[in-house]
Amino acid sequence: MNLLWQDVVRRRLPALAVAALVLAAAGPAPQGTQPPAPPPSATPPNSAADQPPLGAGVPQSAPTGTPDHVVASVEGHPIYLSELGKAEQALPANMRNVPLASLYPVLLDLMVDHEALAMLARRRGLENDPAVRQQIQEATDRALEGVLLGRDAAPKVTEAAIKARYDQEYGNQTEIAEVRARHILVGSEAEATKLIAELKKGADFAALAKQYSKDPDGQKGGDLGFFSRAQVLPGFADVAFALQPGQVSDKPVHNEFGWHVVQVEERRTVPAPSYAEMHDALQKQLMQEAVRQEVALARSQLTIHEWNLDGSPIDTVVRPANATAKGQ
Repeated sequence: MNLLWQDVVRRRLPALAVAALVLAAAGPAPQGTQPPAPPPSATPPNSAADQPPLGAGVPQSAPTGTPDHVVASVEGHPIYLSELGKAEQALPANMRNVPLASLYPVLLDLMVDHEALAMLARRRGLENDPAVRQQIQEATDRALEGVLLGRDAAPKVTEAAIKARYDQEYGNQTEIAEVRARHILVGSEAEATKLIAELKKGADFAALAKQYSKDPDGQKGGDLGFFSRAQVLPGFADVAFALQPGQVSDKPVHNEFGWHVVQVEERRTVPAPSYAEMHDALQKQLMQEAVRQEVALARSQLTIHEWNLDGSPIDTVVRPANATAKGQ
């Protein structure tokens, strides 16, 4: 579903809210009865005996009554039942369980409105506006990025891969080590090094985190809570698990987020988690790794240059994007 349609749905939510109220007032239909009536503001379809089949007289790729048939036409452009089904998924969560037949008139109106507005915009040549072309290009790029990652990265994250990672990290352990750490995230190595020097002189870590950290948890003094080595990415883990309570890293940790100053607060051991407890976290971890691998592959096949804010060059060929990142 395109972003414009999602925006249209959000703008038209008052009408959908009316539909929800009407449906709620009607209550659940007794078993074996028809679903609740559609909102009174929408004209309900006549019975099959009173009107021709949906989509009659307009172009369509499948006969009416098949799973995906034409339900409306705007200037000869067909709107298919499947498009309404997709639009239904953009509704608030509490409305997605309402039978499609009950929401049908509202969804149909919204889809026709969307097509009409898009056609009017094209007639006025708005797609040739430079700002609009840029938005279209950005939307296209986002779609291409999502499709590429969906085809190349997502298939790597299988149940077998998740189980193998669990066995690798927890299979032979009854206990695992955890540390509680704080961090300060800044934009340059020089700034991170300066903060480390202040901390070595006795500055308060939490106060500096609140003042300088770009990460939202800076407002909590940079506190990351307890985590195991497997819950963070290798570069961050190597530093955190090498420190003793109270120690601050001698050098900052760098990744795509910026430069991290790390301090360990506590160390402990806890019972090894079960596979069920770690399944979702390991799935996310594997997906992040698969995405970083795909990004690194893309970068390795391209010539990339970067410049600082003042226009000075950073690197002729930029480092690969699979550098370790903070994992939380």
